[in-house]
This record gives sequence, structure tokens and C-alpha cells, in this order.
Amino acid sequence: MSQANAEALETQLQAIAQAATREALANASAQLVALMPQLSEEPPLQAQAIDCCIDLLKANNPAAALQALRGLIGCGSAAVEPLLNSLDERNYGARAWTVRALSAIQDPRGLEVLQRAVANDIGPSVRQAAAYGLGRLQGHDENLLQPCMNSLELACSDSEWSVRYAAVAALEQRLQQGLPSDLDPQARALLRQRSQQEMDDTLVVRLRALLALERLAA
Repeated sequence: MSQANAEALETQLQAIAQAATREALANASAQLVALMPQLSEEPPLQAQAIDCCIDLLKANNPAAALQALRGLIGCGSAAVEPLLNSLDERNYGARAWTVRALSAIQDPRGLEVLQRAVANDIGPSVRQAAAYGLGRLQGHDENLLQPCMNSLELACSDSEWSVRYAAVAALEQRLQQGLPSDLDPQARALLRQRSQQEMDDTLVVRLRALLALERLAA
């Protein structure tokens, strides 16, 4: 373990713990995130930084949480298990940040969290992030793809146009990556439905679906 990295991390963790104002906490969080790429080859130090970032998601400080989100996304798959283990359904703010992180990291272990968010989350922006994430999850196993399709079909009928828009974009992404023969027609049918005025009254969603169909036909 690098002594220099260990000391630098300890300095940043202390700065976060001692931050007396919201601005100071956000600044200290940014400095921690700037350090985190140096810790990627040292799992024990990286784990400490990840745990601190997860705590920052619960701090009721959006600026600090945004920095923490950047740090967690930068850690990629190393952050997935800690994020899943920290999930607290009673803490809406932290849960929303966790969904955004898992969506961006694209690890298939986040599937169930993204599915629950699409189906149940009260925040449209969280459902939107989850829908985008379902299009990004890495993998071609049907145990992943079928649940993704089920949730994207649900998102296509969401009451918020931004969630439907995200679902359309996610369907296009899944089709571009390649779907099994039994799921490909389902995805294309959902896109055609969203492109029709009688099925979706929001012009931007219909145009996005038409664009997806045009790209896929090219």
C-alpha cells in the first residue's frame, strides 16, 4: 500500500469529517473525488473512499452528493456491491443518487434496483435515470434482457413523458447491441407504438421513437 496515497486519503477524509459548512463539505468532497483515480490499484484505500462517497449521498447536500456520484461512477464495478449493500428504501435522497450511480456504471448487478425504480419510484427523474440505465446494462444473457424488456415496456407507458423518452432511447440501445429473436420484435413494436400519435400525445417522444426506427433501419 502506498504510504503517500494512504496519507492523502486520510487528509481528505478528515477534511470531509471536519467540514463546518455546506460549501466546505462540497469542496472537500471534490478533492476526495480528484484523488480517487490514484486509488484504483489499491482496493483497501479505494474501498474507504467508496464508503465515504456513499455516506455523502446521504448528507442532504446536493453539491457534495454530486461530487460523490462522480467518484462512484469513476470506480465502476468496484462501487456496485457497496452501493447495493447501502441501499436504504427509507432514504429517498440517497436512494435516488444510488439509482443514478448504478445506471451510469452499467453493471448487470444493478438490474433489480433499476427495475424497482422504474416501477415504483415517486420521482420522475429517478424513473428516467433507471430507464436509461436498463438500456446500458452490459450483457446479453436472456436472464438480463427479458427483465430489461419487461421494465422498459412498463416505462413506455409511464405518465411522465421524460420517462417514456428515456425508455425509447434505451430500447434503441438494446436493439443496437442485439436482442434475441424473441425479444427483437417486442422492442421494435414498442418503438412503433411510441411513434404514433394515438399511442403517445407528446411530440418529442414520438419524434425520438421515429428517429430510433430510422437509425435501426439504416
